[in-house]
Amino acid sequence: MKLLIIDDEDRTRDMLCNHVEWRELGIHEVETARNGLTALDLSRVFLPDIVLCDIRMPKMDGIQFAKLLREEDLSCKLLFMSGFSDKEYLMSAIRLNALDYIEKPINLDKVREAVGAAVKSREHDEKKRLEERQMQNAYDKGLPYLRQEMVRKLIAVPSSLNVQKALESRETFLLPPEGVYTVIVSSIYWGRLQCIEDSRQLQEDLLRRLSMNSTLTSLRCICGFDSRQFLIFILPEAYGSTYREQRSVLEKLYAEVTDTIGINIPFSMGVGESVKERVKIPDSYRTAMDACSLHYYSDGSRLIFASELGDNQELATDWDLVRRLRNFLQQEDIEAARNLIMNWTKKARLACDLDIIRLKDSYFQFLLVILDVAVQLGFTDTDEDTERRYIWKEIDQVPDLSSMEEYILSFLDLFQLSSQQDGSSAKMREILQYIHKRFHEKGFSIPDIAHHVGLNETYLSSLFKKQRGSTIKEYISSLRVEKAKELLLAKGLKLYEVADLTGFSDANYFTTFFKKYAGCTPSEYRERMSK
Repeated sequence: MKLLIIDDEDRTRDMLCNHVEWRELGIHEVETARNGLTALDLSRVFLPDIVLCDIRMPKMDGIQFAKLLREEDLSCKLLFMSGFSDKEYLMSAIRLNALDYIEKPINLDKVREAVGAAVKSREHDEKKRLEERQMQNAYDKGLPYLRQEMVRKLIAVPSSLNVQKALESRETFLLPPEGVYTVIVSSIYWGRLQCIEDSRQLQEDLLRRLSMNSTLTSLRCICGFDSRQFLIFILPEAYGSTYREQRSVLEKLYAEVTDTIGINIPFSMGVGESVKERVKIPDSYRTAMDACSLHYYSDGSRLIFASELGDNQELATDWDLVRRLRNFLQQEDIEAARNLIMNWTKKARLACDLDIIRLKDSYFQFLLVILDVAVQLGFTDTDEDTERRYIWKEIDQVPDLSSMEEYILSFLDLFQLSSQQDGSSAKMREILQYIHKRFHEKGFSIPDIAHHVGLNETYLSSLFKKQRGSTIKEYISSLRVEKAKELLLAKGLKLYEVADLTGFSDANYFTTFFKKYAGCTPSEYRERMSK
């Protein structure tokens, strides 16, 4: 605790400084000033917890000082001293929330008692503030999840009595309990480099940042992810596609969310039809979901409205086309296979099937056939990187129809590896150079390589296996083992340092890894080579 003593009498200041054991009272720093004017400047630097202040002083009296101090610091404890028991001063002290009033001549026991009480009061206030801050932090941390749960209830069971009661807390849920509402559905394509496997962490971080966004708060808008991982916004009031219908507000919302997510992550918004009752929010959600699906067929539209929905048709996988694709590939008629896929894309664009998962599945079946025939003809080999679930994860992250067609067509290059040997060799040199440059880094992975050389992961893995006869993982592992063997010959390096220098964050795992590939532990290898 810090104590500031203010008195124009030198004798009083010296007595208070030197004849009271302040540390026993919990005071560890003491400063003095001879008047209120000097004390005001000092307090801005010293930041006292308790002020023991005379009232009658030249230049600036204690009451005027305390008034100015209170404007800057409401928590400091004030103790006044005065030889005048004037009612006016006492009333001023009360108005300034003074803790005590000590009459002169000074009684040190009285001072000790008053300062001791001030210390306890200050400690109590600090504890209370800490508890309030912890409660506020817990509330702020939990607020995005509370709002997400409300979003999920409103798009599913808005008539629930629990929803009605919860919406009465306007500070928490922002939305009015009744009125006009508009739902927006957004799809976010995080991409491989954003660690798809840990999308929950990405979602939690995004919701936390959006909950603190002033634009969303001013619109009384709440958001949350639904069970299908779409980001849902619910706004009070009606919004539409024209500027008369507040389109500019939605464009501002889109810009704010894009800035929060990051401009390099594909993101779209489908705006549902506005509804006049809370119980109709699921209807707005359904039309917003359909509008969001239309983005898959658009070229860069930021907002698509439910009013743009037309005669959309279902487009299920055509198994006859899948068989024809297999025949073309087996005959190595790559141009016919390419045309078949491109014609399917044209048909898909005309149909505008709003079930995007169904559409993606048709391309998924094409890709499985391409990889299967490529293996049969010896253009590539199967390995753990081309399993069905892995391929689906890549396909599911393709953000639009044009990109999907480009992605699938890229795999036809597998059938031309032998005829493009020079190009493949140049690409392999680029791949190998990058691997050798970074294989020893922690977290180095196949997605890093794919991003650097401009290939999708599945094609990269197939190309590498065809050209080198081993998987990328096997190749990187061999490099790490050889590097570890080299480092183990340096006796000054500890095993955990060797592990760190070869890209392992855990020394125990490094030992297991090394033994698997070298046939002995790092310690055994070092001992064997030292003989």
